[in-house]
Amino acid sequence: MTRPRTPPPATQRGQSTIEYTVVVMALVIVLIAKPDVIAEVVTALKDLYAAFVYAISASDVLVG
Repeated sequence: MTRPRTPPPATQRGQSTIEYTVVVMALVIVLIAKPDVIAEVVTALKDLYAAFVYAISASDVLVG
């Protein structure tokens, strides 16, 4: 069984720059289209954390 060949480093140069650029452009587009998305994410994280804390406090198994 042979291993798949990876391309030489010279052909991979700039790959991470392209990936970061695509991600940043996607975030900018989302923030322009819906500027209150950050508030929604913060609210969702608060709700999830509150549910997690409730579940930990309601369990009778000692954690830690």
